[in-house]
Amino acid sequence: SSELQLAAIYTGILLLLSSTLMYLVEGGAQPEIFGSIPRCIWWAITTVTTVGYGDSIPISAVGKIVASITTLLGIGVIAVPTGIIAAGFSESLSKKFD
Repeated sequence: SSELQLAAIYTGILLLLSSTLMYLVEGGAQPEIFGSIPRCIWWAITTVTTVGYGDSIPISAVGKIVASITTLLGIGVIAVPTGIIAAGFSESLSKKFD
């Protein structure tokens, strides 16, 4: 519902902001990996979902800070929708057995 839509919007904003920041920070140092925002979106998706294939890693200190913050905020991307779905499931079950 609207909570899940908000979580999807949060995810989209997080992906766009972190990939743009990573492009600005690491694009010059590693143009083959972070040389465009679409390439950085790949990095952001694997980082936010905590998959982290290891195919694109920041080498600068600022890049590592951006990656760390992205990873921590990514926990919310997974936790918030999971909580919303679990609460809806629990509410549905309680209505069914009342």
